[in-house]
Amino acid sequence: MQIPWFRTLELKTIDWRFEIRGELPVNEPIVIIAIDDNSIEEFGNWPWSRRYHIQLIKKLRDYKAKVIAFDVYFDTEEDKRIDSDFSKILGEDTILASFYVSFNDPRFGTIKRLIEPLSIFSSKTKVGLVNPIYDEDGFIRRFGLTSKIFDKEYVSFPTLIVSTYLSLNPLEYIKTAKIPKDSSNLVYINYKGGLYKFPTFSYSDVLKENIPKEIFKDKIVLIGATTEALHDTHFTPFYHYIRKGSTLRLSKMPGVEIHANSIATLLNKKFLCPLNEGIPLYLITLIFIAIPIIPFKKVFSGYINLILILALIIVYIILCNQAFINWGWILPIIAPIFSIIFSYIFSLVYNFLKEQREKRELKSVFQRFVPSSVVDIILSNPGQELLQTKRQWISVMFADIRNFTYYSDILTPEEITKILNEYFTVATEIIFKYEGTVDKFLGDAIMALFGAPIFYSNAPIRAINTAIEIQEALNKLREGWKEKGYPPFEVGMGITTGEAVAGTIGSTQRMEYTAIGAVVNLAERLESIAKGGEILVCEETFNFAKDYFNFEDLGFIKVKGKEEPVHVYKVIGKKE
Repeated sequence: MQIPWFRTLELKTIDWRFEIRGELPVNEPIVIIAIDDNSIEEFGNWPWSRRYHIQLIKKLRDYKAKVIAFDVYFDTEEDKRIDSDFSKILGEDTILASFYVSFNDPRFGTIKRLIEPLSIFSSKTKVGLVNPIYDEDGFIRRFGLTSKIFDKEYVSFPTLIVSTYLSLNPLEYIKTAKIPKDSSNLVYINYKGGLYKFPTFSYSDVLKENIPKEIFKDKIVLIGATTEALHDTHFTPFYHYIRKGSTLRLSKMPGVEIHANSIATLLNKKFLCPLNEGIPLYLITLIFIAIPIIPFKKVFSGYINLILILALIIVYIILCNQAFINWGWILPIIAPIFSIIFSYIFSLVYNFLKEQREKRELKSVFQRFVPSSVVDIILSNPGQELLQTKRQWISVMFADIRNFTYYSDILTPEEITKILNEYFTVATEIIFKYEGTVDKFLGDAIMALFGAPIFYSNAPIRAINTAIEIQEALNKLREGWKEKGYPPFEVGMGITTGEAVAGTIGSTQRMEYTAIGAVVNLAERLESIAKGGEILVCEETFNFAKDYFNFEDLGFIKVKGKEEPVHVYKVIGKKE
């Protein structure tokens, strides 16, 4: 089932391809004798006496025409003597037209009728069906080879003419000709161009012998109306706008010339092959649905993705046009393009919703470890590159409560939990103040990073400021705990600076952002030797921060995990 406007758009792309291709030369043995305005002026209003047709057939036979086909109805009686003479002149080389009509009558319901030549004529010659095949937009782009009417198979006018010209049985010709048809069993007309592409001569001029007889030798001669007065003109892919008074309207092609184009299509075998059904259509559509979903966004920006999609559409349209021009393939354009557009929109919406969900999940995780300003920077970073594992210059701070086991023994679990939560809350706020990352809580210890995931060139200064303010805040907390009867505790701190591997590390079941390396291990070692209230730093941290803080040189100290002693400094305070 197709949406009407969708199908109409696809049909218009076929017209566009005809226009791009342009007109083709006419090499087929087809001549048109036009029942035109000049002939009507000469012989009077239509229908004319059949004696004119008798004269015409005689002349065309004298001129050695091979097939004489009338796109004219002979369904009414005239003078009996003339009708008899006309029937006698008909033969194997002549073809007459029949027409099937079906319409609704308010009194009698659906009326179906086959308009055929009088039996006196049809018994002497061949009769072909001339019914035009209109598409949804009223244009003629196809014709049928046969039609089943009242349980009887009727051969179409063009098919009968070609089979007669080739001296073949029409049904046998259809079986052996290998003519590509669409899903409606219809053949696309490979139009040569616009109006009057085929040699066309006025009926009256032929009877007056004003046309060289050599023109008709061994030709298919079509006799039909070209004047608009007889209402046998139709819209075709080759159309243009014409002005009639103050209005513009589309040009129409005479039915006889449409038959000429249909006959030429069968004769030259330059068929148009519709690739719009079955596996090819599903394959093409599937490909074009899949392409926009490919995660370009991982590599390119949104604007580049859009440009790539537009380029893909343009390239496909060009390929469809070239396939039509070079091989006569009618590839679907609208379905793949709409599948690209809808799939691209779907992928945008899907990726947007997915990204928002990931951001919410990421935010729910990171807002516990970094300040909201840092979370916003991480979320605005395309592909979360900041979280990717890489070597990074950072400062690491470890803070641990001294003699925590002692406090665990003298306080209840509820009291321990309350004190730790108060301490961790204040410490976390200060870490966030200096845009540090709370890497983890290790029982009674805190590990914080400065310069990861977001790099800060002054990471050591941020780390030391954080440590000093935590110690100051802890002094205030101790006063409150003392009033409640809780024993005060102290915190030792270690800060190091250097290169570490920072990023999301873990298993598929659980990932976390952290840092690993010698600089992390050293910070933990310095914290372990720091006394309550002390902040110890390594030499690199000292070298960077010595202009901002006062330090006491503790000399070289042997720490666990290091073969060589480490130069350690104790932070005294900020410089005035």
